[in-house]
Amino acid sequence: MEAHMFRKHKGKFAAGSRNRYQGSHTPQNPPKKKKIWQRVLLAILLILLALIVAIVIFVITSLNKINRVDPNQKRLSQEEYDQMLETDELDPNATYPTVDENDITFSTTPDGKIIGREEHIVNILLIGQDRREGEGRARSDSMILVSFNKNTNKITMASFLRDNYVQLPDGYLPNRVNAAYSIGGMEMLDETLEMNFGVSIDANLEVDFSSFASIIDILGGVDIELTSAEANHMNGENGWGLTSGVNRLDGEQALTYSRIRKLDSDFGRTNRQRNVLTSLFQSFKNIDLTQALGLINEIFPLLTTDMTSGEILGYAMEALQMNFDSEHSYRIPAEGTYTGAVIRGMQVLVPDLAANQTYLMDVLYHTDNNQ
Repeated sequence: MEAHMFRKHKGKFAAGSRNRYQGSHTPQNPPKKKKIWQRVLLAILLILLALIVAIVIFVITSLNKINRVDPNQKRLSQEEYDQMLETDELDPNATYPTVDENDITFSTTPDGKIIGREEHIVNILLIGQDRREGEGRARSDSMILVSFNKNTNKITMASFLRDNYVQLPDGYLPNRVNAAYSIGGMEMLDETLEMNFGVSIDANLEVDFSSFASIIDILGGVDIELTSAEANHMNGENGWGLTSGVNRLDGEQALTYSRIRKLDSDFGRTNRQRNVLTSLFQSFKNIDLTQALGLINEIFPLLTTDMTSGEILGYAMEALQMNFDSEHSYRIPAEGTYTGAVIRGMQVLVPDLAANQTYLMDVLYHTDNNQ
């Protein structure tokens, strides 16, 4: 009986042992699919990181190709400035009354407020320089303020007409505003605009006319709507066969369009310049990353700026997320805020500085619902 019990118990023990062994040592299949996905995700992550590093290196290399303004550039001496006055452009077809320069009184800016000192406003001045190959610093033929308003998410452009007769810093005799650049470059021009119109300039970007045309060609041209008068004027000089309506303009054509003045005035000319810039911005905004990187590498060597690489990247990222106010065209002086005059043989516009600063504040801060 004991033997039987032993065998029975032994059998139970043996069976129990076998069950426990099987239950605790049954080999589990490893989660192969999970490991495969982990490897795939890791590979994708490494590829993305490599691409980001490559893009960053490429962008940094491209940024180094931009021409930087010389921080030690000198201003013209008073003697050099006097010589420039003697050879100043005289307008034989002047229609405004002749005024003695000593009779001009410049109004002051209201409350001493400076536009653009707030953190939500960034003002960048685009400078088109009327410089020919081999020449040094020339007058700024085009001055367009591009203002980023982070509160409204809008980019607004306002042109400063070159014939604005203004005060100049450091005791230089008053002159057209475009003379400031030839006297002392970007810094002098920025000081002049702040002194007269109360607007603070955060950064500058300059291009001469030859480079401007090249940039248009690199981007594949711009779509511009021409009037019959504009098309006929451009065709008459060059035989291009342009028509009224939307035309795809190449670099030379876009430059010619931007410089038309005979049809109307400098007011119309600055409006055309803003049309070209708006079309350029929209075209660049719609291209993909690969195209953008290629274009940047070609365009950057044609530009001159006082911005750091970090500022350029920061402003570019902000601009791509904003909308252009392309419905309105702004210029300084505003309509009804200036007097035409001939001073030292120059046909100029004498602006009401206080009125124009108020106008600029309304435009850039969007405080006037009618703008």
